Amino acid sequence: MTRTALFDLDGTLLPVETDFFLKHYMDALAECFAGVMSDGAFRKALLGATYETIGNLDPSTGNLEAFAASFTRLSGLPWDSVWPIIERYYAERYPKLRVHVPENPSAKAVVRECVESGWRIVLATQPLFPETATRERMKWCGIDSLPWEMVTTLDNMHFCKPHLEYYREIVEALELEPSRCVMIGNDMQEDMVAKKVGMKTFLVEDFLIDRGEDLKPDCRGRLVDVPQALNRLLMGT
Repeated sequence: MTRTALFDLDGTLLPVETDFFLKHYMDALAECFAGVMSDGAFRKALLGATYETIGNLDPSTGNLEAFAASFTRLSGLPWDSVWPIIERYYAERYPKLRVHVPENPSAKAVVRECVESGWRIVLATQPLFPETATRERMKWCGIDSLPWEMVTTLDNMHFCKPHLEYYREIVEALELEPSRCVMIGNDMQEDMVAKKVGMKTFLVEDFLIDRGEDLKPDCRGRLVDVPQALNRLLMGT
């Protein structure tokens, strides 16, 4: 039976402090909305819609649909006027945020070693960004050309971390056996919770996020330790 490695992106493969990156992300996006709403109103609507999307557990509502409905309600702006601004931002401004992210050649090397050892790979990143934005960040750490079987994004998911439904949606979409999967991530609460659906877990400590909830990963260490640890967690093919 095949083995599947699920990798988080931000803070795991992409070497970035989440709060630091999100500040630059929000500052640049707020500038794009300056002509249609105040800075404060925009930030309040964006954060509110983001949290509501994370909290959505309606399987009939995709993340993009949930975000659009929330942002429209909170901002008072029609979605057909909002989305073109967001699309233009991701096309023109978002790639420039790369200057805030250091190089991480080990990311590609680690994932490629897993692939060469027979592992299927999934990019299990928090699905709050459109596919274009997620693919852009994948380029920043050199993993965009690897054979990902699934990349979770705002466009293709119905749930977010840390809900177990997020992991179950991946399992169902790819017909995986949870006991043959390992979730690799830097967030104790969002990533290690995958253990509750039957997956093994590896906590990457390079950019560790831990809000104090008592979750015990099966393994922990640096990103470069992942390939060897995976083969200990799930022997064989």
